[in-house]
Amino acid sequence: MKNRILCVLALTLLCGALLTTPVYAEVTQMTIDENITYQTMESFGTSGCWWSQYMGLWDAPYNNTGRTVRDQIATLLYDRNFGIGLTNYRYNLGAGSAGSGNGSYADIHRRAQSFETAPGEYDWSKDEGAVWFLQKVTDLGAKEVVLFCNSPLERLTKNGTAQMIQGQGKSNIDPENYAAWAAYCCDVAEHFIEMGIPVKFISPINEPQWDWYAGNQEGCHYEPTQIAGVYLAFLDELEARPKLAGVELSGPESGEWGGQTTRYVSALLNNQRLNAHFSAVDCHSYWSDTQSKISFMNWMKVQGHTQKIRMSEWCEMVNGSDFGMDSAIVLAKTLAEDLRVLNAVSWCNWVGVAPGGYHDGLMYAAENGAGNISLVPLKRLWSYGNYSRYIRPGFTRVSVEGGDDLSAVAFKGQEYGKNKLAVVLINDSIAEKPVKLNGSFSAYDSIVAYETSASRDLVKITERVSNTAFTLAPRSVTTIVFSD
Repeated sequence: MKNRILCVLALTLLCGALLTTPVYAEVTQMTIDENITYQTMESFGTSGCWWSQYMGLWDAPYNNTGRTVRDQIATLLYDRNFGIGLTNYRYNLGAGSAGSGNGSYADIHRRAQSFETAPGEYDWSKDEGAVWFLQKVTDLGAKEVVLFCNSPLERLTKNGTAQMIQGQGKSNIDPENYAAWAAYCCDVAEHFIEMGIPVKFISPINEPQWDWYAGNQEGCHYEPTQIAGVYLAFLDELEARPKLAGVELSGPESGEWGGQTTRYVSALLNNQRLNAHFSAVDCHSYWSDTQSKISFMNWMKVQGHTQKIRMSEWCEMVNGSDFGMDSAIVLAKTLAEDLRVLNAVSWCNWVGVAPGGYHDGLMYAAENGAGNISLVPLKRLWSYGNYSRYIRPGFTRVSVEGGDDLSAVAFKGQEYGKNKLAVVLINDSIAEKPVKLNGSFSAYDSIVAYETSASRDLVKITERVSNTAFTLAPRSVTTIVFSD
């Protein structure tokens, strides 16, 4: 009996020891090969719809920061040290519904100004708030401004509004008005360039496959067979203006990578003149899974189209406000997929700021009465910054083997005379994840890691000269920067 008791006791102690011994997760091994290269990054950005026109007027002091509210917003988006260092800004070149009152809009902020007072005559004091942001982000370092239209000018549309009306056809502008519309957009572009705004693209069409019926926003539908005529009219006007040398057209701004997108892209690139002009194809990543992106890229290759890919608009399209890591990780994973599958050279979140109630803005901001304004930078802002602050224009994507579950991407480049390598890793699990980076890192003598997680907002968590083993926090986005 005594021996039996001793055996049971020994077995109990052994089992207890096994249960309390830490179970370590398997280390994810990744190999980075800087000799295998892909696309070169041009920009990360966001859009000024539909917030900049009124938030650009918020010039009250903000929380003893020494900045106004509008300064704080712009700084968080475009200042690299304090914010996330975006370099692309999409300015909404409105159709004029905000001035006319025409059409039906559930949200007045989705109306937009135009500068035109009569054909060829302009009031440049209009759209004051949005223009303030345009100038401010330029001062903060934006290098690439896109002027984009959701609809043609109201006076040029068939129904006199910037919205489609059911039963009135499949496009809201007649071909004979394309040239006048192009002239207006180019006049605005010239004015902004004279102000020092770096206008690089004009985008006349937005998500042409949707119907854009009244009640939502400015918008215009086009059949694939119609869009080449629009772009050719814009190209005629663009090429006739020496002041706009270097400005390109952007399009077709399809809302997704599947569906009718190949038909819209074909309408542009099958035209010899347009094919020669377009250096890139711009489309949006809404409702697009991995396979639709792979299929689109395979189609481009089979067709012999060599244009670069720019992802010019995306948000999660989910109702309800989110202040945490859930939507931040969705953004980061979508971005990583677009970089890896589409080889995107530019990537833009849909809106920089939103009033809440949706997974769209990088910040929530609202007036709470009596001049009080709430401004909440979101985890989405900081997870986006894990890319935009460290992967700079001119950086080239390099090969990463392993770590597919971490949506790993790596970019190398030179900055301020230093060679740099930025690696972004996403841990969407609820457990810590150890990783080991392998490669030829002897040229680098500084390694710094920055984390966005439930408890950190793009914060430096480690700095070292060697040791490429890291532990990723649960539900986090981490950027590891190598520098010489």
